[in-house]
Amino acid sequence: MSSTINFAIDLGTTNSLIARANNGSVDIFKNPSGMKVTLPSVVAFRKDRILIGDKAREYVEKDPSNVFAAFKRKMGTGESFFIPNSGSFKTPIELSTIVLQELKNFIFTGESPASVVITIPASFDTIQSNATKEAGYAAGFREVLLLQEPIAASLAFANKEGKSGMEGQWLVYDLGGGTFDVALVVIQDDEMKVLDHEGDNFFGGVDFDNEIITKLFIPYLESQYNIQELASKMLSANGKYNKLYFQLLYKAEEAKISLSSHASVDIEFDFEDEAGNEHEVYFSISRDQFDAIIRDRVLASIAFIRNLLTRNNMEPSAITEVVLVGGSTYIPLVRTLLSQDLGIKVNTSIDPTTAVVEGAAWYAGGRPSKAEPLPVNQQPAATGSGNKSAQADSIEVKTAYQANSRDAEEYFAATIKNAPAGCTYRITRSDGGFDSGLKPVAEKISEMLLLLPNTLNIFSLKLFDKQGFPLPLSIPEITIVQGKFSIYGQPLPHDVCLEVDDPENNITHLEVIFERNAILPIKKSITKTLSRTIVKGSDDQLLINVLEGSRYASPQSNLPIGIVSITGQHLKSDLVKGADIDLTFEISESRDITVTAYISMIDEEFKQVFNPSARSVNVARLQQETDYLYRLGKRQLDKLLKNEMYEESANLQQALRELETIQEKLKRLSQDDVTDTKYQLDDQKRRLSQIIDTAEKGDRMLELKEEYYEKREGYRQMLQQIGDNDQLARLDKMNAEEATWLNNCSTQYLRLKISEMDRLSWNIRKRDISYVTSLYMYYAMKPDDAYSNLNEIKLLKARGNEALGRKNVDEILSIVYRMYELLIDKNQEESIKGTGLRG
Repeated sequence: MSSTINFAIDLGTTNSLIARANNGSVDIFKNPSGMKVTLPSVVAFRKDRILIGDKAREYVEKDPSNVFAAFKRKMGTGESFFIPNSGSFKTPIELSTIVLQELKNFIFTGESPASVVITIPASFDTIQSNATKEAGYAAGFREVLLLQEPIAASLAFANKEGKSGMEGQWLVYDLGGGTFDVALVVIQDDEMKVLDHEGDNFFGGVDFDNEIITKLFIPYLESQYNIQELASKMLSANGKYNKLYFQLLYKAEEAKISLSSHASVDIEFDFEDEAGNEHEVYFSISRDQFDAIIRDRVLASIAFIRNLLTRNNMEPSAITEVVLVGGSTYIPLVRTLLSQDLGIKVNTSIDPTTAVVEGAAWYAGGRPSKAEPLPVNQQPAATGSGNKSAQADSIEVKTAYQANSRDAEEYFAATIKNAPAGCTYRITRSDGGFDSGLKPVAEKISEMLLLLPNTLNIFSLKLFDKQGFPLPLSIPEITIVQGKFSIYGQPLPHDVCLEVDDPENNITHLEVIFERNAILPIKKSITKTLSRTIVKGSDDQLLINVLEGSRYASPQSNLPIGIVSITGQHLKSDLVKGADIDLTFEISESRDITVTAYISMIDEEFKQVFNPSARSVNVARLQQETDYLYRLGKRQLDKLLKNEMYEESANLQQALRELETIQEKLKRLSQDDVTDTKYQLDDQKRRLSQIIDTAEKGDRMLELKEEYYEKREGYRQMLQQIGDNDQLARLDKMNAEEATWLNNCSTQYLRLKISEMDRLSWNIRKRDISYVTSLYMYYAMKPDDAYSNLNEIKLLKARGNEALGRKNVDEILSIVYRMYELLIDKNQEESIKGTGLRG
């Protein structure tokens, strides 16, 4: 009998929770100490023990250098935290593991779950997602499924409101302690679908806490006690006031929470000035002061919503309501600005603190667990059944049913082809509560399946031969969730691309494999050709470079996921330029990426699973990259302004202002900065680099756009001349899609689209005898000594003249191709090293 996962964990930046699906309801476990459902995601290290949760938060007053919080924001980075009390280091994964293990102690039933669903922000990249899974496995779970937080919150909302309250489309606004997501959601056919999302992995309540420190506490202390550069002394790990920073962070969080329900709050703490004198500081913060310093950040989150709506061609009036999730949505200003700025109803019917774990538990209760082996059918040996496998191999079974149902019964149908005479079938529910009995197999069968309410129902379909022995068929289980909404699937947050060579333009560019918002799990196979020869035994490499980000950007602007490197030393024989390589890409629901490369020329397969869990950011390198980008952008801005191209310069000017802000922040940022500022700045720099990359090549972009338009219209005229209406319709569709990429793509991508137009035009021209004849005459008019083989070129010209008389297009073309290959000077640049894969 298959069991469901049931257990779910909201691994939050500020607080974490654990819940269980239980017979159509959800139980949120409480901390045995204090009986609260939330566990602060804080870990403290004393010399003799480890403190977790509330006790760890309290310990920050005594020993902040040994207390660690908000480490979720550094998941997927190369950061580690030094623990003075033990002289050791802990990574964000290890700290998260401790929190996950502590949550298991909340389970008062004595169960020790092997499987769990852990929630992640929707915008978590592959590296961050894998880091979360790694923590789950380290905590002792044998199976870890990841679920995006807006989806989890939507499930909690949908299953609370019911179908009557779920009309139209709504937004999930998830502002937690450390991350922000907004998702566009709709329910269709009893399945919830996330249509699109936006997010920022480095924006949340922790940033509001830091605003209190930098905008209120630090200016007050500097002026009151005549201290210079207090911020740098607080934020540096070795700074004199670093301990004070963590103490004030704790105070700021308390103040933020209190200001959600009070007009003002009083803060008290001890402070030692530069001379070593102790002071008791009393500080009052009003809600108006707090609102003033966070207003811009809240408005920035609303800008994410507007971007989301614009991208989906929607007005705010098309949204039924905004559902609030995350502890930071308790802040009154957040609710006020959302309502006022967007004019959309704000729904606060679900508990922002528990919605994510509740929805994740609903999800877990509808997912079969793979951690425990399914029962094995004991099949007795039978004489005369040696042909059963051959019979089973030819049988085709296709099933059809609704994966979600609000009814007590659900219609099931199947098509069974090539079944041996006398076969029977049987459908049973995993708990034994439904059994169709043995029935004769027909090409089409159907059943009304009786469903258990408010849970996942698992049925198995088995076929038996005329002797009653089970046929060894692999028929997927029939899984139907009754009474509760489930999800259509989790969307991919970013494009996943392959870097390929463009030898004609001497560059590499990105080729999209999976588009953002593609539903996981997903699989795709493509065939590429080699752009150069890889010699056996050499150090040359064929690189299958998989990246995550935007397909329209340059490869350098995207986040690398992994590279399959096939060197000449791995090869049994040479790989010849032009040879095919079959590539298969597969992404699981929990974001493992598997790349398989098969090279038929040498009959070898290379396979690798990518689950990177760390990336690093070097502050000095980040400064260099930012300065370089700024110089490029400034140079191009001067050109645009000189040519009075003011409209074209608007985006560039804004990007330069943002880069100046990053430069200023980097100047004040120490190499051992204890915040996650450098990761925020790196993400911003990566986004701005796409704008600078496009703008820096602005003149070339204008030329390329003109070339693209010219070739597109030339292709249209050809289609009109030959009357190919189907291709004209496809071209119109391509034109409609231009708005999504034309003004923000890289030069590499635009060259790719130009090449596409060239290929489409060539497919028409190569059927035109007059064009092919003129092409042949162009090469035939060249002197013989322009070719590398004099004897062969004379024969080709003789054959070509005869082919002209026959007006045989294919024959003339084959001669033209060979003549081109024999040209000594093809007027080409030296080809790039590249990846070895031709785009």
